Amino acid sequence: MKRIGVLGLGAIGSVMSRILVAHPENEIFYYTRTPKSKIKIQFQDKKLEIPINSEKERSEELDWLIICLKEYHFEAAKEQLAQLIGVHTKVVVIRNGIELKASITPFTKGENILECMIDCPTQPIEDNYYLQFSKPILKVQKSELAKRFRALFVKNDVQIIEVLDYKTENWKKLIESSALGSILCLTGRTCSVFENQEVVDLFKNLLREGIEVAKSDGAIIESSFESEILHKITSYSKTKGSSMLSDRLTGNIIEVNAKNGAIEKVALQHKIATPINDTICKLLRQINQN
Repeated sequence: MKRIGVLGLGAIGSVMSRILVAHPENEIFYYTRTPKSKIKIQFQDKKLEIPINSEKERSEELDWLIICLKEYHFEAAKEQLAQLIGVHTKVVVIRNGIELKASITPFTKGENILECMIDCPTQPIEDNYYLQFSKPILKVQKSELAKRFRALFVKNDVQIIEVLDYKTENWKKLIESSALGSILCLTGRTCSVFENQEVVDLFKNLLREGIEVAKSDGAIIESSFESEILHKITSYSKTKGSSMLSDRLTGNIIEVNAKNGAIEKVALQHKIATPINDTICKLLRQINQN
């Protein structure tokens, strides 16, 4: 049996729990800031309730810890991370942003950490359920650790893509999601806002700032990337939202530092001017203060 801890039982933690518990050789331990008796998740008209025994004890260290916390939760989780991460524990970090290893290296070696991007739209619905819209797609750096991670899942429950250049893939996702998400968040509208050409132009300029910063950080962004993303937004449903918009509408903290703030930080390090992104960061932080 593999002893696997899941830290953070929000939308992504619930999705990961659902697909991990399906493997008969996994023993799952659940860790959450908010007391919870069960995970409730729906996928393809099937509802699943996973009981949580927060008092469950383990006699040995975890083989794996899957971290599904938001960026702003890590500071308060330091003591728990120190308790959960053993000498041999492999750690998977699933969250928005870049440089995901940085928050974990105080607790273990870099070779034990796997950064992971997830694409799996999931939202809360009635009766404390999460509704999962599609099969999760996970992207990780191609490595021996990635192969071992893949073995934790039943094959058809998840798509795991091992990429040769995780940094570039990570930056591409960040550039797109921060530009799209911040515009929807600040306007309070869905993708219907892109019917306005002035908004499209703003989106384009945000992309360009992000691309310049990404390149300065060593990401390899093709010249076609900008046009591909601009074409992509024309294909989106007018009702499509974003996690940043959802957070604003529900009164949750917006992940500024994991999105536009991550670009702002690297831009400062490399002395690159990003006036539009800087302004957006100020506005998003003001919303969080309110």
